[in-house]
Amino acid sequence: MKSLTALIAVLLLTFFSASQARLIPSDASDVYEKLETYGFPEGLLPHTVTNYILEPSGKFTLYLEGRCPVLIEDKYPLIYDKVITGMLSYGRLQGLKGISVKAYYVWWSITGIALGDDHSLFFEIGILSARFPYNNFDDPPVCGMRASAEAAFMDPIPLQ
Repeated sequence: MKSLTALIAVLLLTFFSASQARLIPSDASDVYEKLETYGFPEGLLPHTVTNYILEPSGKFTLYLEGRCPVLIEDKYPLIYDKVITGMLSYGRLQGLKGISVKAYYVWWSITGIALGDDHSLFFEIGILSARFPYNNFDDPPVCGMRASAEAAFMDPIPLQ
């Protein structure tokens, strides 16, 4: 009976230790390397990531310094919220929350990003998607507006 009690205690201790360890935020310095191990370019995330949590299941939470407006291809305004969540697997980000893009005068939530066979990225907005060259995301975007696109951000930004 003592050995059964000891075994249960060890299993519970192991379980609670493992569950606590995975919930400790990781230093942001390796988030870009982590992205690349899943097939994504480091420029998919802005330079303002402060830390993140990546669970063994692939569920993740990213923390940024604050909201981050950027441009894709100098014409598509995109907003990263302060907290971004979703599921990560090789070549696939799904169930995304916290990233919005403005297209056709409307702000849309990006729900997923997939790596294409031709080394392109597909940004999913519900059932629609837009394809972008992988090399557009070689470097992390810098938050802020550029003069040529200032008007693109003038419309109300979606509240999250």
